[in-house]
Amino acid sequence: MEFKYLHILLNVEKSFLPKAKYVFNTISHILGLKPRYFTGLTSQTIHIYYGKRSEEEYPIHIFHSPYASDFFTSKELYPPEIVNLVKYKDEYIPFLFSKQGEIFRFTSNSIRIRKDIISSAFYFLTCWQEYASSNEISPTSPYDYYSSIQYRFGFVDIPPVDRYCELFEDMLDRAFPEYVRSNIWPAGKKFAVSLSHNIEYWNFWTEAHIKAMIKRKIKLFKKNSLKALYKAVLHKMDKKYFYDPSKLIKKIIRKEKFFKTASSFFLLTKTDFPDKRRNYFADEIYFQQLVKLLQNSSVNLQGSKEAGYQYHFLPQELDKLEGFTANGFRIRYLNFNYQNLFKVLEKGKIKFDSSIGFDENIGYRAGISYPFYPFNIEENRSFNVLEIPIIAMDRTLLNQIGGNFKKAKKQIESLLRKSKRHKSHISISWHNHIFDWVDFPRWGNLYWKLLQYSRYNSGWLCSLDKLYNYWKNR
Repeated sequence: MEFKYLHILLNVEKSFLPKAKYVFNTISHILGLKPRYFTGLTSQTIHIYYGKRSEEEYPIHIFHSPYASDFFTSKELYPPEIVNLVKYKDEYIPFLFSKQGEIFRFTSNSIRIRKDIISSAFYFLTCWQEYASSNEISPTSPYDYYSSIQYRFGFVDIPPVDRYCELFEDMLDRAFPEYVRSNIWPAGKKFAVSLSHNIEYWNFWTEAHIKAMIKRKIKLFKKNSLKALYKAVLHKMDKKYFYDPSKLIKKIIRKEKFFKTASSFFLLTKTDFPDKRRNYFADEIYFQQLVKLLQNSSVNLQGSKEAGYQYHFLPQELDKLEGFTANGFRIRYLNFNYQNLFKVLEKGKIKFDSSIGFDENIGYRAGISYPFYPFNIEENRSFNVLEIPIIAMDRTLLNQIGGNFKKAKKQIESLLRKSKRHKSHISISWHNHIFDWVDFPRWGNLYWKLLQYSRYNSGWLCSLDKLYNYWKNR
């Protein structure tokens, strides 16, 4: 018999019921299961019990801390001194609202998960630490990564919600012989790699910018730097005679076709940036080049910081993409207030977002790699916008390691290997100007090596639009 429907008995406070269902729905969607919830006596066979201490025997008990129900009725940070790190398989996983000691206790009739993985997952999925932050998060004052629980306890490269899901599935496998693990990804692929490019500039190397750069190189040359002289000459020759932003885009599209995939492009449509190179959408020549190059591609909006905070800015920027099929959104510098952002995007009928990632460090801002629906805390429901977390961006890597390419390569390859090992998802974003062979001679090649590794190891390479459609309909 196929194990498809998951019967879950919830014995929690009424205020916590929507939150518990939200987490179980998220986990069930990842595993391809359909949950059915019960809150009282039933003649149905119960597979999972989650709630207050019970002497009744069920196949799987998940510990629930009464403290969690009270905690989420107020706006406070989780006390760091009671974060519980426990080794599961080969990693130390953070558990919140949980007892000390081992993760499991086995009896002859049941498996007891002694950690409150549901409350813990809710904390991460909602970015609760940002919601409860004492500092106001605004377009000019982003969330401070260095105050995050991920940074403090050193698990930014581990997605806790993924591991709770994996732990949960391991127990299903053990408790129910009829349960058959299904492949999360299509066509037998082992993991997913979604690809995107932010077009922060169209023509990065304007004449004025080249002159300013050469002046800097000459100053360095006066300090006996032959490398600076070489760079200055190479710049002058390359940018004057060979550089063409259209060719960069064509090369990206062509090479991705070689890997049997395509990526999503995020465009800036705001046209009053202080740096005029970013105002490319106002230039008719550049606009026509974009239309010609990207008319058959996945094109989405890279919104201004203001557009993620106040709704009236969003239509102004989104409407300029008329002619493209723009379903998605990403905010500049990944600077947003979670609850604000998704209220705005939901009102704007955006189908998916890809903004949840740290600007300072690659990794898992919401503790999850898989697509998921964010949670509306005020209305106790899911937002109707799918989030595709952004895990690794080139600019973030550059900032994180101070230009140390070897260290950057090692870090992103480590995340990719973990995605393969755990059969999960990683989102990779590379700006178009980073493919410039003169200025970033190894960074473009790194992107292609990541794709090569993924394809060789049965990774599903896809655009964000393709991932959205697959996840929505699976």
